Amino acid sequence: MARVPEQATAFAHRQAELMVVTTTAGPPPVVEAARPALDALWARLAPHVGGAYANFLATAGEDDVAAVYPAATHRRLAAIKRRYDPRNLFAGNHNVRPQ
Repeated sequence: MARVPEQATAFAHRQAELMVVTTTAGPPPVVEAARPALDALWARLAPHVGGAYANFLATAGEDDVAAVYPAATHRRLAAIKRRYDPRNLFAGNHNVRPQ
């Protein structure tokens, strides 16, 4: 993935040496019970990580989605969204609002 220039696609952080994913599965009480442990793990990792992969986010607000992309990439995606979806009809994903 590092052979493709970062500006070639919306997928950023191509030079990262490691990708970390955590997940929980089960009934809602089990998932909620695991949340403190996952939050603690991510708090320990936070100083050492940069970026994120949008498809790994379970939920994300606008700030979270904006942090997934370098600023220039986010602006480019917002401009594309403005051209092809100015009313933001396709917003049921990790949404990039039309610019």
